[in-house]
Amino acid sequence: METTRRGLFKLLGGGSMLASMAGAANLRTGPGPRLFFGAEELPRLRKLFAEDERFAPLRHELIGRDREAERAFLRGDINFNDQLKNLMRVGSSAEEMAWVYLMTGDSDAADLAIECARTMMKFPLWDFFADEHRRAVGVQRAPSSAISMACAIDWLGDKVADDERAAWLVAIAERGCEPCYRGLDSIRNPRKNLGWDFNPDSDIYAERKFFPTDLARRAEITQDTNLRAAPAGGLAVGAAVIALYGGPKADLERWLELAVHSLKAFERIYLPDGSYGEGIHYANYTSESVLVGVEALRKSGLMPIDVNVDWVGHMQFMLNMSMATAENPYEVVNIGDNGQRRDPEKFQHPNGKPETRTAVPYWVAREFRDGSAQWFAKNLGASHDIWALIFCDDSVSEIEPKSGAQTWFPEVDWVVARTGFTADDLVVSLRSGNGYNHEHADRNSIIVKCFGEQLIVDPLRPPYWFRDPAWILRETAGHSAVLIGGKGQFHNNGVEGTNATRAQARLRDKGEGAGYSYSISDATQAYRIEDYHTRKVIRATVVLFDIPAVIVVDCVSRWITPAEVEARFFGDNFDGACEMAASDSGFTIKRPGAKADARVFSRDAIKVETALLPIPEERAVKNPFVAVKLKPTMATTLVSVVGLGRASDDSPHVSFESNESQIKVSIRHRGKAATCWIEDQPEVPGIKVQLG
Repeated sequence: METTRRGLFKLLGGGSMLASMAGAANLRTGPGPRLFFGAEELPRLRKLFAEDERFAPLRHELIGRDREAERAFLRGDINFNDQLKNLMRVGSSAEEMAWVYLMTGDSDAADLAIECARTMMKFPLWDFFADEHRRAVGVQRAPSSAISMACAIDWLGDKVADDERAAWLVAIAERGCEPCYRGLDSIRNPRKNLGWDFNPDSDIYAERKFFPTDLARRAEITQDTNLRAAPAGGLAVGAAVIALYGGPKADLERWLELAVHSLKAFERIYLPDGSYGEGIHYANYTSESVLVGVEALRKSGLMPIDVNVDWVGHMQFMLNMSMATAENPYEVVNIGDNGQRRDPEKFQHPNGKPETRTAVPYWVAREFRDGSAQWFAKNLGASHDIWALIFCDDSVSEIEPKSGAQTWFPEVDWVVARTGFTADDLVVSLRSGNGYNHEHADRNSIIVKCFGEQLIVDPLRPPYWFRDPAWILRETAGHSAVLIGGKGQFHNNGVEGTNATRAQARLRDKGEGAGYSYSISDATQAYRIEDYHTRKVIRATVVLFDIPAVIVVDCVSRWITPAEVEARFFGDNFDGACEMAASDSGFTIKRPGAKADARVFSRDAIKVETALLPIPEERAVKNPFVAVKLKPTMATTLVSVVGLGRASDDSPHVSFESNESQIKVSIRHRGKAATCWIEDQPEVPGIKVQLG
């Protein structure tokens, strides 16, 4: 349940919120910094920044920044109506150069930070969203700009004259806090307004006015997404820096009330075990936004606040969604929009910033003395940023996760079976569960990685723009899943963005034994709301850890009209190194270091072929797939046995036996053997496994 205003009063001890704030008496005073840490912590932070090898890339990047190029940008053709890129660049530079000054005493860095902050003051708007009255709505850029300006104030200290600091604080209030408040209030009360739109005074409006995303329900849709966390964190930081440094306080009480309400709303958005439905990258963005806001309120002395999420469990979510490969040790199980665009030379976000997921685990490790979070931050979280350094506490001992066969069954129902956390280890993901923002029509889709290679994949980073032909990558046709009569699951047409649908899948059964585990997911509802003739769509995955192999069982039936059934298995060809071959008995997906050799069986006739999606060729060839097709049928069980090995390994030996009610699968591979019995029961298939 979200925190009400009355609940917040109770939290703060009753009375006026402003009078009740700890900050009324306990705001951090004395020499700066004061916002996220005090002067007493500077020696430790400076030592980490100057000497610790973990932070060497951050140190070299920030100190080695081409400052003359930044100054040329600031003094050149900067576009003050471009909040998407130009404002982001200027704000980030202000924050980062202020940090360099705080860590090293470099006056030139301070001068550049001040010039960046002054340039931010020239942007009339700090976000490109607006409400029905054309007032700015803070979604991402207003929060990040408020945080960047707040950091510049706190970290530059006396380098900024009092009158200039006062002007910056007014800008934080007017262009940062108030737009964030406006957006969060809309999210809290979505029926009060007529929706958002792109601000006509922003260049983004000109770019997107033709066939734009319909934002009428955006506030309502944002209630459970990462884009609620960003303004909540920004509003908290803005309120804290205004309280600390004497900014305009007339609206501080209502800002604080809504900031705390919005931060604590995430107590119901995260699942009870700490899982987060938008996936690992959006989880990291959400968590970092929440925790930066919490830290500002706590460390400034303004307000003690906890956001009661299972943060230790959240780290298990991040850990279990990791999927190291030989190409990228920081790869993730990219359900939905997770995963980064691939560059064989370097792994970066599209905006050029290095991928980083270490601040949140360092915070969790520090707050809860959690050694597993500490290990994740050091080993699987990719690059370290400023927040990671601030939150880092090396007194927490690392605890390495156990290796060996294990299956993670989270409350989000994204099952992950694995043999460990190295690039060579086996990882098999089955996507069951409900819908979340940034989702795809991907219920019952699978991902398989082994021997350093992704062999069966969820195609990476489809477009956000619904008119792009590659939007099909979001649909079931673009996933390693099942099509029925050429149709997949119900999905958005994209006109309202990438928000969640009502499509669901549910785990119906699961089991584990020595050397194997299985999961059975029922996605019938997701298909039936697209085509009501569908009666049942169930997928079981049986993971044989030691062989290794994956048995995929697809049970499909119809109510009245027969339909063709097709199971697709996508390969990873971003580097042009994926080879596919098909025959009537199965298929092979081969990468330089590993391969998947599959044999298929059904009581109905099977046709297997390789194919590309009907999208521009340069994109289609990166996402080739194998299609296993059955002629129109009323009911069928399709079994695909995928043996996994290194590229030079022999193919597995697979045999099938069947009668009217059972299919028996026998597999010998890499010197090991297993038998699996699949019982064709009326609702959920029965699974029995014997090794050896």
